[in-house]
Amino acid sequence: MTSALAIWGAVLSTLAIIWNIRRDLADRGKLRVLCYRGVLRGGVGPPDPKTYLVYHVTNAGRRPVVVTHIGGATTKSTHFMVTTRSPLPRTLQPGEYFLEYTDVSILKEQPQALWAIDSLNKYWKIRAKALKRLLKETRDATDGSAG
Repeated sequence: MTSALAIWGAVLSTLAIIWNIRRDLADRGKLRVLCYRGVLRGGVGPPDPKTYLVYHVTNAGRRPVVVTHIGGATTKSTHFMVTTRSPLPRTLQPGEYFLEYTDVSILKEQPQALWAIDSLNKYWKIRAKALKRLLKETRDATDGSAG
């Protein structure tokens, strides 16, 4: 009986330690970055005919995250940074997001990655599938306007 209780206690305490470690590792900031092509509508004056590359950056984690840059890479050694309209760095609380946009022409250079960078120098990239879709949409729009 004593041995069974000792084993039971050891198993429960091991599970509790594993649970606490897992919880503490998951208790951090996490950015979700989405990029898409968009146009500006509304406001006073004529509509803007340009198409933009829109960055939608959300803190999907449990802790505040400081976003320092948004940009990407056209090659492994050539990175670019987007000049933002609102000041960066910016602290995002859990669930908070911001939108920024830039000229869509950067997609014509066939970037290999689009990302947001946090204050810990972690690069939060958009998914490869989303980047391929963006590049295809840009090619299709360019082909459609040329022909």
